[in-house]
Amino acid sequence: MECAVVLVADTPIETVVASITALAEAIDVLEEERHAVTTVIVDTSADPRVTGFLDRLEGARVLRLPGATRAQALIAGAEVARGEVVWLGVSDSAPRPSALSVLVDAVGRGLSMALAASSDPAPYAALAADALPLLEKLSLEATIDTDAVPELVTRCLRADLAVARVAGAGCVSARSRTPRDIGASMQVVPGKFTAGPGSYSSPSTLIKSYAPLDEIEVGAYCSIADEARIILPGGRVFAADGREIPLVQRGVHRMRSASTFPIGILVPDVPYDDPPDGAVGERLVVGDDVWIGYGARIMGNVVIGTGAVIGAGALVVRDVPPYTVVGGVPARVLRPRFDDATVQRLLAVSWWNWLQPFVTGAHQWFRRDVADFLRHFDPAGES
Repeated sequence: MECAVVLVADTPIETVVASITALAEAIDVLEEERHAVTTVIVDTSADPRVTGFLDRLEGARVLRLPGATRAQALIAGAEVARGEVVWLGVSDSAPRPSALSVLVDAVGRGLSMALAASSDPAPYAALAADALPLLEKLSLEATIDTDAVPELVTRCLRADLAVARVAGAGCVSARSRTPRDIGASMQVVPGKFTAGPGSYSSPSTLIKSYAPLDEIEVGAYCSIADEARIILPGGRVFAADGREIPLVQRGVHRMRSASTFPIGILVPDVPYDDPPDGAVGERLVVGDDVWIGYGARIMGNVVIGTGAVIGAGALVVRDVPPYTVVGGVPARVLRPRFDDATVQRLLAVSWWNWLQPFVTGAHQWFRRDVADFLRHFDPAGES
């Protein structure tokens, strides 16, 4: 099958490089499956660094249309490339190696358009030749603010063309949680604290655990204000299957004994129980994209859901659902940030797992309303 691949390069140079690198791997998969592939990169950036990079590319034709809208750039590329199936994308995403193959195969089975399913969304699509007139019309009507691929999806559906949402066509992800400094005052056993990229705090923030098996995890792109406290008192030990192991441990405060004082610290020569091999302690998890306000305290074996907001001075001792605002002492739910459908779509997009260049490259989408963000990065969820 003859396939045309059209990519609009209109993001910062680091994002363009990462996008084309990923796209090249996906094109290799297409060619290994004996598809004939013509690749066109449409440079609308007017950035000399992007121009210089594209000049060195091999195996792709480069068109330069500085200032063109995305719709104009896509139709210009499609007219040059030509193919039975046309893949359309922009340099703000990185298709995984299988993405183009599964989309092209779907269109090859008689569909007019195929795009990534909402369970694994992506902002690109593949078209059959019968859908290209819609793209041509869109290019004549589009403004600089028109989001081309989602608008094209809408027009295909209005025209009663066959549109499929395909699994396995999503973007490359790179979830990374490593022991690293986020600027806080740390009192945690080495190796038992991890954080995702982008997260930050300040020296007046305290992150602390007490037991050697306990773990604290902070997700990616979390904002932790001054004087916040993230503390895991711990003390319980669990087997690999989640069953709690009853142990007599040194230094533990016991609510059901005669004193809460950790009496074992006064008799260091008296043996106490050691955890068996393979045992694990308690975990305190702060999800991704969590905003923790000034002086907030998070205590104990709790999970703070992704996208949650912890109000200033709050005391959190229970789990917090994703995209929920909590506050008070003890903290209670004040309101959800979004409706359930929006939350599920955001969790599916999982932008915090993107490669770093795509987070920074999408900065303009983070400034806009969440509906615009989701329409772009999850076009399949619009219908």
